[in-house]
Amino acid sequence: MKALSKINSFIFVLVLIVGLQPLVAQQSDIDNNRMNRDINIMENVLKEMFKTQLNTGNKKVRVISGSHFYFSGSGDISGTYLPGYGVIFTIPGNQSMITSFSSDDHQFSYSFAYGDGKDGEAISEASITDRISEFLREYGSTIGQLTGSDKVMVIYNAGDSGPEIAFLDSDTNKKRNTIPTISVVVKESDLQAYRKGKINANTFNDRLSVGKVTADKRGHRDLKIMANILETAFKNNDQESFGIMGSVDYLKLDNFGALFSFDARYSNGDMFFGKIAPSSASEAKAIQIFAEKKARQGTKDEDQSPDKEETKHKEKTIKAYKDFISQLKEYLVDYGRTLKSVDSNQRILVSVDFSSRYEEVPERIDMQIQKSTLDAMDQGRMSRNQVINKIQVREY
Repeated sequence: MKALSKINSFIFVLVLIVGLQPLVAQQSDIDNNRMNRDINIMENVLKEMFKTQLNTGNKKVRVISGSHFYFSGSGDISGTYLPGYGVIFTIPGNQSMITSFSSDDHQFSYSFAYGDGKDGEAISEASITDRISEFLREYGSTIGQLTGSDKVMVIYNAGDSGPEIAFLDSDTNKKRNTIPTISVVVKESDLQAYRKGKINANTFNDRLSVGKVTADKRGHRDLKIMANILETAFKNNDQESFGIMGSVDYLKLDNFGALFSFDARYSNGDMFFGKIAPSSASEAKAIQIFAEKKARQGTKDEDQSPDKEETKHKEKTIKAYKDFISQLKEYLVDYGRTLKSVDSNQRILVSVDFSSRYEEVPERIDMQIQKSTLDAMDQGRMSRNQVINKIQVREY
């Protein structure tokens, strides 16, 4: 899906506002272990609230999975903390739903596992928004360490190619109900006001910022071009480097900015190295050929011992990771300013999932920057190096 992918807000370069107090000091006040604990708990709460089921009497229906935009490679509900912004949760949802089968009156639909009615609450724009609002009201204030200016965002990402329903019957007269990507944002100060009884549920809901992105509005050309730039720049053409696996997913949210997400994996020119099993027979064969090639080289020199070879490979991988981060910052600065659909007060976020067997390489990084910082460079108020130094990278 070339819309919202992997996603919770990506390369967190979003946090930098010209004139904002130094974010290094702001980050030092955060207990990362406590924040991660709170986010993990909230992820589990959302998993329970957004459990879905398919209700149908037609046994000839199968669900075909599609791709989604998300912040972690697992595709599960995922949360991330962005210094200077707050917390973002992403819920991979179902975008395309065929809700009726007219030839023999077989009816079926997606619904939440818990809710009103025997089959749970039907999934719709209204029920998704209401459920997110309920989560924010009842649980949002339990996320500690946020300040009154911070926000909590929940994104229900429908995706351009979400699960589809395929019929084995020949009838093609099916009704399709399309769910947009929905984002809901609340200020931490409003979470606390509701918690303390200063405002009621209706007032709380009125203060929510709700955004919707339909399929026909996901294709912002400038975001697609930016995604293509990243794909071109980080293809695994060079040896001993991290390169993009698959494609770059992107999403534009009116109440946030631009989100980009992709997977990266290390290659030495002969093969990819990661912590996951071979994804295909051809890749497994390539690994076998590589191993046989190494075996034939023998151990004429002491430097070719397995331990020293492993140490050498580890050093190259760590260096490649650092080079990747440095290059990604440069591309974000040089080309992020071309994102005209992102307003000056919005953010650009890039999230990258890494595959590596070394602990020194994180599982994921979020890089962010404020669009106003890039605008300051265009206007001559900041140098390129100053803007690069403003980019924040958070490792997981």
